[in-house]
Amino acid sequence: MLKKILKYTIVLALLSYAVFAFIVIPMMENRNMCKGVLVYIEGNELEAISRESILGILESEGLDPMEKCMDSIVCSKIERRLAEISIIRECQVYLSTRGYVNIDITCRQPAIRVVEQGGRTYCIDCEGDVIEDIRKALYLPVVTGCVGDSMARNELKEIANAIHGNRFWTAQIEQIHFGSNSEVIIIPRVGDHIIELGKAEDIEEKLRKLYTFYHKGMNTIGWNKYSKLNIEFNEKVICTKRQ
Repeated sequence: MLKKILKYTIVLALLSYAVFAFIVIPMMENRNMCKGVLVYIEGNELEAISRESILGILESEGLDPMEKCMDSIVCSKIERRLAEISIIRECQVYLSTRGYVNIDITCRQPAIRVVEQGGRTYCIDCEGDVIEDIRKALYLPVVTGCVGDSMARNELKEIANAIHGNRFWTAQIEQIHFGSNSEVIIIPRVGDHIIELGKAEDIEEKLRKLYTFYHKGMNTIGWNKYSKLNIEFNEKVICTKRQ
């Protein structure tokens, strides 16, 4: 009788282990697998980056957390990789208790697009940071001529701050050209004239003066009467009539 009880006990133990090994353990493992990646992007009004592009980068570099054990996911690795993308100003990656990987991104705000004489193209934000990895076409004022990213923290930053957030100038300024003598010319979208800015300094004040002239003068006399407007000097707009 004792042998039968021992035999049944062993069989029951083996059956219990089999159930645990083949059913319970896989269920526990699946419960600890990454169920998805939630990407939150702040400050992306220009849609310069997308959730799909972020996930594509992670997948191409073996950092995709999908179907990986949550315990094996190293958030700092993902953060370091995404921090290399210049459009991203801040990035935080963390795991949720529900089995999701959360990626919170704050974007830099491109204010102007720069096209160097050699063909290199990038954007500048209001901090003077260079943003090079934007593949999407952005409708921003374009800076051309004798420019380089060595000017990013000075002249280009001042231009970016004067234009960014101002709907009128973002829409009105098509091109900003630096001559070899560092004199700046603005080509507007509306009006058949050019604007001589002088040096790239006191830009916000110069544009304020020009806006007043546009509002009080050009709306009355017409936008095509002058071929050139010079706003280099204080409190003056020097106009050259069209021949």
